[in-house]
This record gives sequence, structure tokens and C-alpha cells, in this order.
Amino acid sequence: MTFKYAAVGLAAVCVLGALGAPAASAANHGGKCKTTADMDGFGRPNATSRCTGGFPSGARHRAVITCDTVQGVREHVVRRTYRSAWAKTGSPAKVGCGFKSFLVGFASETRGN
Repeated sequence: MTFKYAAVGLAAVCVLGALGAPAASAANHGGKCKTTADMDGFGRPNATSRCTGGFPSGARHRAVITCDTVQGVREHVVRRTYRSAWAKTGSPAKVGCGFKSFLVGFASETRGN
């Protein structure tokens, strides 16, 4: 009997997920963002975000980088996330981590006005 309810619940989740998918994809205006990570001359990680395409007028983007930073005398690791300032689409946004940092992840965020 519980298997029957689980199957009905799973079917309901699949149907609701399928109905919600077009609304989420309609929010994308055809623009694309590409984020790359590299290291500067001192060995610190940097992330650069570039967005182009069919974004609405006034849309902005920024680069996001997550780093593990070694701190203190006992050298414990702290995870930090840094975000660049909002930039217009078509111009790059760049953000970096400090010294004694190791790259964990990077991405880009967008917002439309």
C-alpha cells in the first residue's frame, strides 16, 4: 500500500516538474555567459565573467569565485565567496582571491532590470 502512494507521489512530482520547466526556460532571453578561472602572476586565483547575447536592456552580470583561504598561526582553512561588482553585458567582470587561497569553484550571476 505504501508503494502505491510513493508511486503516485513520484508521478505528481514529475508532472509538476514538467509543467514548471517552460516557465523557467522562458526567463532566459537567449543570452549566454562564460566564466573562466586563471591565476595571476602571484599565484592567486581569479575568475572572469563575460556575457553576450539577447539579454534585456539594463541587464547586468558579475563573477563569483569561491576559495579556501589558509589563515592564522595554526593555519586553519576558511571557505570564502567573493563577488565582483555588477557589470553591463558585453563588458567583463573580474574578481579574485587573496594570498594563500585555493580555488574551489567559480560561476557567474545575472540580473535583469
